[in-house]
Amino acid sequence: MKTTAALLLALAGALPAATPARAADAGEAAANARGAFLAGRYDDALSAWRYISELDVAPTDPEANLALTLRDGGRHDEATAQWLKATLMEDNDGFSWNQRAWSYLATGRQREARDAFTQALDRSSTTATQAEANVGIGLSYILDAKPKAAEAPLRRAGISGPYAISVSAQLTAEAARMSGDRQTALTYLRQAVDIDPANNEALRALAKALAEAGDNRAAWRAYKKVLSLDPKDADARKAYEKAGRFITGDVDAAAGVRRIARPVLDPEGTLTPLPAGKRPIRVGLYGAPDGRPAVLTRAYVMVNSPFKVTSVSHGTLRDNGRPLDQWEISFRPENGLVEVRDASRNILFTSKTPFAFVPDAARGSVLIKTAAVTDQIGVDPGDREVRGGVEVVPNPWGFRLVQVAPIEQYLIGVVSLLLPIDSPPQALRAQAVVSRTAAYWATENREETLERCDLLDDDSTQRTIGVSGEMNSAAEAVVDTEGLFLAHKGRAARVMQHGDSGGTTEDGAESGEPGLEHLVSVQDSARPTIPWRTPADLERYAHESPPEGLFSEAAAVATPNATRWMRIIEARDLRLRVERRKDLGAIRRVRVAGRTPTGRVRALEVIGADGSATYTGRKEIEELLGPGSLRSTLFVMQPLMDGKKLGRLVLWGAGTGSGLGFPRGGALGQAALGAAWRDIVRHYFPRLEVKDLLHPDAPKAAAPAGVGPYKRKLDFHKRKKNK
Repeated sequence: MKTTAALLLALAGALPAATPARAADAGEAAANARGAFLAGRYDDALSAWRYISELDVAPTDPEANLALTLRDGGRHDEATAQWLKATLMEDNDGFSWNQRAWSYLATGRQREARDAFTQALDRSSTTATQAEANVGIGLSYILDAKPKAAEAPLRRAGISGPYAISVSAQLTAEAARMSGDRQTALTYLRQAVDIDPANNEALRALAKALAEAGDNRAAWRAYKKVLSLDPKDADARKAYEKAGRFITGDVDAAAGVRRIARPVLDPEGTLTPLPAGKRPIRVGLYGAPDGRPAVLTRAYVMVNSPFKVTSVSHGTLRDNGRPLDQWEISFRPENGLVEVRDASRNILFTSKTPFAFVPDAARGSVLIKTAAVTDQIGVDPGDREVRGGVEVVPNPWGFRLVQVAPIEQYLIGVVSLLLPIDSPPQALRAQAVVSRTAAYWATENREETLERCDLLDDDSTQRTIGVSGEMNSAAEAVVDTEGLFLAHKGRAARVMQHGDSGGTTEDGAESGEPGLEHLVSVQDSARPTIPWRTPADLERYAHESPPEGLFSEAAAVATPNATRWMRIIEARDLRLRVERRKDLGAIRRVRVAGRTPTGRVRALEVIGADGSATYTGRKEIEELLGPGSLRSTLFVMQPLMDGKKLGRLVLWGAGTGSGLGFPRGGALGQAALGAAWRDIVRHYFPRLEVKDLLHPDAPKAAAPAGVGPYKRKLDFHKRKKNK
């Protein structure tokens, strides 16, 4: 296919066919076309691409760029004509034929779509293109009401490429269900969710299938997962409550809630190093979707050392707490009191004001057991043992819990949970510095609430479940970097973290979030690549396997769906989510209304029969396309129409998370290749400097050499035999 590199050479005068004047005109037109495409001004982009095509100065993929611009502008018939021209070129490939096929499918021409997908299989040189073609063939048969014919190509799709396994299993289940084979449908839906837990469409279908099969316990668990992603899903809430009526016995046991019998942290132990820093942090426990700790009505606590109970209002309430004694905290709604009882059910004291369990030992911890959460949706109700003390904050509905501990001790659980076991030591150190920075920033910028939480223990900033998730290697990383953080203008910077950048991190100034101008876009790769210049570049990037040299590909725990993913969303699901804001009637079109320079979607416009609505920023876009489950906003879309209204929306995307700041997959890969932690954080945060809180005047230490055991040469070549 004609490449962007060839275009750049032409614009530089390297191709003899282009005069300097024409090259300059084409260069200006290409810049205008890209700018208009980023802004969602598709008519202006079309004019620029047509002008470039008329100049005929260089191989610029005019047909592909025109076709994609027409598609994104909602002009599907014209887009099909352009793809027809693109596939008539001598150097056409599987990608062009796939896009021609999707264009046919968008307008209901299933037979022609299958023929084009078959041509793509013949001309494909990559497993990703082959898998996409097979997914398209299977989907065309489903849309043609021929489910039996869909099964074979969909199974081939799951074999030929790792990025299509989840969606191909989802569609195979749909085909089996259409044929009346519910057991096969269940099998493939389970596979779809196991491969990609963020495939919410498959998860919802699985929950429904389990309920229809009469497996109420499994359906209840599945609907609970659906609601943890999207608490506003009214249909899932009803189904969850209906299935819950059939659950007998211990509900928490049915849900597989984590239970811990007694504290595991040894208050006198020396195996794990203990950081010296005493700077405190307040962590809201049982973080809930509303951005505050969940409300509890009962919980049991057990401290690993002698302890006291203190109150700001009344001083020391109890000073004789014995290690491993189990005390009950319960709320009495009739009088609004919080009662504390011992193991014999004797009332020790009551309170309407905050009080705290404070271990005497430096390695003290508090275990919270069997917490009764008023609404478990979106909350991890499992037992957790946390270092430091725990404050109980009563309110009119129950009470909330807040961990109060030295930041350095809190970080051990954070770093342990954010990175997998056996992570390279330098990756753990980089994560410790980034997590410490996030904690410092949180303590300096918290919102004042009754609980006075700096942050929560959920995924809103950085998740932790406390001591039970700790690793010795993480503790060593925290101790080795103690006090070190990333600073902007002398203060702790607001740093962001995510799973995988997809190849390029996002620019903070372009993200739409205020106060992130110090975060800049960097290539998350060992091999510099040419940034995308045209719609065709971006489309290929999202559809194909990741380019060679991505740092995340060197990570031993890299999963295919973290770097490239595919989703198929039903229009009826979109409409239900749109109606939470405004009833637009039948959805006729979903268009990208703006992108950032990295290609991430900045805004989406939904056009319905009765009006339109715009969704701006990552949170709103996620609420529309996949609450709690949209992996990233670095994606492209192919609408599939049902007459004049939208039928389905097919997404191809790259990366997991916001793309801002620190990609954990890239950090793991860099460490595996031998990079030191200072080099890793410097790569992702070039505008920030490492500061030492404990020794602010100490000279900067030299960056250590690469870590021997993890320094190795990797083959990034992606076109391997199928995994």
